Amino acid sequence: MTETAPPDRRPAPPFWEMTQPQQAADRLAGWVEALLAGMAADPGLVPLLVAYETPGLPRILRPEGRIAGDATHRAEAEARRQNRLALAGHLPGQPGATGAASSLALPVEGYDGAAGLLTIEVEIADRAALLRLLSLLALATGWAHVARLDAHRHRGAADEASAVSALEAIVAFIAHRRFSEAARALMTDLAARFGCDRVALGLARGATVRVAAISNTGSFSRSLGLVRRLRAAMEEAFDQERVLLWPAPPGDDADMILQRQAELAGGATDRAVVSVPLFDGRRYRGVILFERAEARGFDSAELARIEALCSLLTPILIEKRDNDRWLPVRVAMALRSVLENLLGRSHLLAKASVLAGVMALGALFVLDGTRTVVAEAVVQGTETRTLAAPFAGFIAEATRREGDRIAKGDLLVRLDDREFTLELTRLTALRAQADLELDKAISDKNRAEAGLLESRIRQIDAQIALTGQQIARSRIEAPFDGLVTAGDLSRAIGRSVEQGEALLVIAPLAEYRADLFVPEDEIDLILPGQNATLKVTPLPERSFGLTLRATMPIARYENGQTRYQVEARFDAPPEVLVPGMTGAARIEIDRVSLARLWLHPIRDRVRLWVWRRLAL
Repeated sequence: MTETAPPDRRPAPPFWEMTQPQQAADRLAGWVEALLAGMAADPGLVPLLVAYETPGLPRILRPEGRIAGDATHRAEAEARRQNRLALAGHLPGQPGATGAASSLALPVEGYDGAAGLLTIEVEIADRAALLRLLSLLALATGWAHVARLDAHRHRGAADEASAVSALEAIVAFIAHRRFSEAARALMTDLAARFGCDRVALGLARGATVRVAAISNTGSFSRSLGLVRRLRAAMEEAFDQERVLLWPAPPGDDADMILQRQAELAGGATDRAVVSVPLFDGRRYRGVILFERAEARGFDSAELARIEALCSLLTPILIEKRDNDRWLPVRVAMALRSVLENLLGRSHLLAKASVLAGVMALGALFVLDGTRTVVAEAVVQGTETRTLAAPFAGFIAEATRREGDRIAKGDLLVRLDDREFTLELTRLTALRAQADLELDKAISDKNRAEAGLLESRIRQIDAQIALTGQQIARSRIEAPFDGLVTAGDLSRAIGRSVEQGEALLVIAPLAEYRADLFVPEDEIDLILPGQNATLKVTPLPERSFGLTLRATMPIARYENGQTRYQVEARFDAPPEVLVPGMTGAARIEIDRVSLARLWLHPIRDRVRLWVWRRLAL
């Protein structure tokens, strides 16, 4: 076994003495050097290489520049794969193992919680030396576990101290009744707590910041040069909405503007300035500025504590400031908050929906529409005439039936006139005989008998005229141009009819009217002279203008609804309508708001329903 001199480095502390606070890289380097020194002190071990690799830190290699062999790479790969100790190369006691190196790789969870890999390349004299090496590794990795627990304990103690410090600061603030006194006491407490020369509070007013309190300072004038510089530095952080630190640490953002911070610090690096914006979750409400000598600058831990404390104090500061204001100012702020919530950028979908609903509701009261009443309608003739049987008899002929168009003088129905014709023949013969007897009485100069015969002739003439009229009346003709609206006698030839029995109903073609049937809850809106539009079922594509004439004061109950009949006349003579056509008419009442147009019927029904229930 060859002997190698230990590396020329400072003696590494034992594992159990490496518990003092250090940087992670320095602590791990010392740990590797202590492990290397521990193996070099064992006469049965000749360390050739010790390496430690962990994420986020550079690889530590001792001795530096040493190149690992193939067996070492195999051990590292196997340890990563199985996540346990792996050995490669020669083992003690094997033939030819003297002077040969062995490689060990061990996954180690570091004190900071990160998973690392420890690699060792060493010459092992015998099995006893191997056991001592494993004991040394166990001691080394045990230190890492203990150090990690100790670091957690120290962090927990630091967190607890920070929480106690924050609670004490809050108590110092809320112990005062007035906001100005509380803010001054809080700034003084923060200055003493963090060892600052000065701590100042600035609260936002629109896009500017106003200095509200300075530590260890009573009343002050805002026109002082120091106050103006404080306000400028606060506004610089407020505008950028970020924590500003002067002097800027190396590697910080290049876009950070620190001009006002530098001016407050005197233009040099002899003082440290930290400006922390106060954010309440919705917007930035102010800035707290910390100053101290550069020799006592702010480290990362202090900055984290300051930022956490400012975040905790922000809502308390704002609430106490608002509660300390005059009542009118608080009312105005509440109204402003309501308007910001309504008009702000949050909950855009809900706000847009509410705004659309409000606009739609407002439009119901601004926009108007035509109030109309819809009623069923039936087209009727202006004049309808019923043709009845002039005498009792039998139907001999029927040339027209329901639905036929007729012209004036057309034969519609003819009754059987044979009895009247025979009677007329008999009466004609009687008159001829009476004429002969009258001539004889005149020739005989029988004046009395001649007078009687003249009276008899006049009686026979009257009977002849009556019979002729009966024969003429047996022919029922159309009195005008029109349409047969009722009656079908084409299948009633030879049927007997009584005098006055209705045979046909006819209506003129040129003159029509419309009968509208209006529901009772809308009849109070109907007045003579109102205009309406009619659409009939056979011709839905055409509209006909109407003018209301009169309302019949008689109610009709049909299909579970009470309706009133309203008569209307056509504005222009319709050419395609026929009596009996049905449809719907829309009556124009007036123009009202859409809210009244749509809600008025509902209101009436609700009022009637309530009245009925209350009446019970």
